[in-house]
Amino acid sequence: MNENLFNILDYINEGIVILNDGLDILFWNKSMEELVGIKKSMACNSKLFEILPQLNKNYFKEAIDGVLGKGYKYFFSSKMHESIISDDFEINLKLNKIESQGSSYLMIEFIDITSQCIRIEQLKEYANELYFLNTELKNREKEIERLAYYDKLTNVGNRTLFYTLAEKLLASAKRNNTILGLMFIDIDRFKSINDKYGHMAGDKVLVKIANTLTKCVRETDTVVRHGGDEFLILLPDLKEYYNYKLIANRILGADKKVKVTEDAEIDISLSIGISFYPKDGDTVDELILNADEAMYNVKRMGGDKCIKYN
Repeated sequence: MNENLFNILDYINEGIVILNDGLDILFWNKSMEELVGIKKSMACNSKLFEILPQLNKNYFKEAIDGVLGKGYKYFFSSKMHESIISDDFEINLKLNKIESQGSSYLMIEFIDITSQCIRIEQLKEYANELYFLNTELKNREKEIERLAYYDKLTNVGNRTLFYTLAEKLLASAKRNNTILGLMFIDIDRFKSINDKYGHMAGDKVLVKIANTLTKCVRETDTVVRHGGDEFLILLPDLKEYYNYKLIANRILGADKKVKVTEDAEIDISLSIGISFYPKDGDTVDELILNADEAMYNVKRMGGDKCIKYN
């Protein structure tokens, strides 16, 4: 073959081996020396499988026959054929037929992709790190949102969440001509529970009531802790004003026993007042004020009831 061609191939940054149809090595470039540690002087004029015995496999011999006999082109991936040439490098192989001056030759390209593989693995690790970091950030965002909108003790909504939702639900009720109910709930004799059993017992009572209210309302309703022992419930889209009674009866009839000490269990009762848009107010503050007044009327009656404003 042309000597000038060999000189050019000697400077290509991948291993190049050219063989005749008897698999005698005619050319072995400098990059090939670096890849496998075998000098050109030793490789040239030797048989391929003597110099690179790891290629002496049936599937590789069949590929060579296909290239020389039928002009096929073959590609061997380092991922499918690990360590086909070297344990230190990731090398792809390409087999092509060259015809020159009536003769056929086999050219094998040994393409070192080690740096690309390392980079790919680094990118995979980086992607995994980004995924876990993103997950952590999302979890922190959820925690920040929980702290901003939910009561730390009872895990129901707080005043911030209440006013955010109440304004939206009130606007929706006005737009759609629907009824919005607002329950104002106070725990009966809560101060005496704290005074007699301590604040830890009071906290147990608050958690119990928050859980009870959450279980008794509809999925569309919202329970919030207004502060202290006061809770509010937003009841959107009531079909009729009296529909609140079903929810109120669930709450009043629910098991509200709390074990405040090892030896003492108390039964909690609630005073509940309720107001409605549009009947009892046109703003959120009006609805709160009127539901609060109804709740205090229940207190005067001894508690453990739910009554409407007016």
